[in-house]
Amino acid sequence: MQQLSCNTIPNCHQSHGGQITLHTPSTTTHLHEHNNTNYCVVPAKCVNNNGQVVSTDLVYCPDDQCEMKQKYITQTIKAYRVSPLKNATVGVLVEKNLPFSPGQSISCSIADNESNYFNGVIFDYDKDTGFLSVGAIDNVTGNFSDSVVYNINLVLFDPEVVKLKQRMDYLYKYLFQIELDTTPSYNPVTEQVKFFDTKVFNLLIYLFNYNIRINNDYVLSEQYLLKETNDLYKYCFDVDMLNQPTFNPNGFSGVTMNTLKHQLYQIHIYLFSVNLEQSPWFNPNTTNN
Repeated sequence: MQQLSCNTIPNCHQSHGGQITLHTPSTTTHLHEHNNTNYCVVPAKCVNNNGQVVSTDLVYCPDDQCEMKQKYITQTIKAYRVSPLKNATVGVLVEKNLPFSPGQSISCSIADNESNYFNGVIFDYDKDTGFLSVGAIDNVTGNFSDSVVYNINLVLFDPEVVKLKQRMDYLYKYLFQIELDTTPSYNPVTEQVKFFDTKVFNLLIYLFNYNIRINNDYVLSEQYLLKETNDLYKYCFDVDMLNQPTFNPNGFSGVTMNTLKHQLYQIHIYLFSVNLEQSPWFNPNTTNN
């Protein structure tokens, strides 16, 4: 869940009377560096004496005084089992008479596991009943198979963060043909190692009928695959790539051979006349290439 990053958010705690209060800002805080202007309005979260996260009102600090404002954080009044899908709509009951209105950005996260969340836009909110309709669902992250209580938070997005997200969406779609909205856990580094692993596996099966994945020391890592590829170069060319990183089986100059990618791509060109940049699906063990 993204929240607007601000200069100073007053800390809060649970008082002996059971009410959430605010620490009085001292003269050393950044509050006095803003000429008593309204520098920030954010939803604050506080922790009570039992370590449980509880909701507070929005904090607004003009003229060196902190006062409680309208409540922008709530919970569903019961456990719900929802199936958030991109651009879909869900409806839940929350507290009544909140300052929610259509068009506001909202984040819904599982109360005891905030890494499971989805964002959306308020379509409708009935102040009399507390019924909240959230649509234009986006950023669905985590598992939502159980009936759970949700924390509902108005989200104050930093425009620069929104712009960065849009750019990352475009970048991933262009470079990896991946929609981050539908595959939010996609990691290009992990996927590249998996790709290299498949190519090393296929090569060794083809040449020696040797399955590296049953080795006791096998790990899915670039270091392990580089070791196996180096052994392959020793066998095929009697060259230790650790000591002769400029060796290229195709005689190409200007190709840095001290990386797993370049070693794999060059040996595929040498053995099969296949450029993996152009034919990444190539497998020497099948005829469907």
